[in-house]
Amino acid sequence: MRAVYLSVSLWVSAIVHADSLVGYWTTQWQGETLTLQLDADGTGLLNQQQIRYATQANVLWVETSAGLSSYYYQLQQGKLSLQGGDLTVPMVLVRSKKTQAIQKNTTGTKQTHLVGKWCWLSAFSANTGGGSTSSRCFVLEANGRYSYQDESSTEAYGGGMWGGTHTQHQDSGQWSLNNHTMTARSDTGQVTEYRVELKNHPKNRDPMICLDGECYVSFYQKAPW
Repeated sequence: MRAVYLSVSLWVSAIVHADSLVGYWTTQWQGETLTLQLDADGTGLLNQQQIRYATQANVLWVETSAGLSSYYYQLQQGKLSLQGGDLTVPMVLVRSKKTQAIQKNTTGTKQTHLVGKWCWLSAFSANTGGGSTSSRCFVLEANGRYSYQDESSTEAYGGGMWGGTHTQHQDSGQWSLNNHTMTARSDTGQVTEYRVELKNHPKNRDPMICLDGECYVSFYQKAPW
C-alpha cells in the first residue's frame, strides 16, 4: 500500500482532466437521485459534496473528504459508465443538458485559494542497499476542516540480512487563516500556528504552501500563484 501511495503522489502532476467528462451527470442510485458535476478545473460536486478529480487513460480518480478512490470509466453515446472502487455493481450516469445546476459553496473566499491537498515527499537510496522514504500530506477543505498524515519507512539490506522500520501519524481538526498566519486547532485540543508563504516550485512552477519554511506542493494540478 505504501508503494502504491508513493507512486500515485509522484505521477499525479502528469494527470490531466478529460474534457469529454466535463459537465453535469445524473442517475438513479439505490432509490435516490445522484448528481455528479465535473468542472474543467478538476473540481466538482458529488451531490452537494465538493470533490477533486483527475483522469489517466481510462481511470477516473475522485477525492472526497473520505479519501481517494479510482474507477474504470467508459464514455459512450452520452452515458458515463463507472465500475470498481467502492461500487459493487457498475454505475451508469446520463449527461444532462442542465449547466451549472449546482453552485459551489464559496463561503470563506479569503481562504478558498488554499483549499486542496498539499504534499512533501522525500526518497533516499543507499549505495550499500536499502533506503528511506518520507511523505507528509495535508488536506484543507473549504468548510474549515483539515486532515494530516505523515508516513516514513527505512529499509536496509546486505550480506543476507534485511531490516526496516515504518511509522505513521494522522491528525484532523479545524483550520483558519489570518493574514499570513494559519491556525490549526486539532480535534485533540492542541492549537498550532504557522507562518504561511505562497511560492511556486523553482523547476515546474507548481504552487506550494510553505508553513514555517517547509514547503508542500499541490497534489493536483493547479495554476501557479
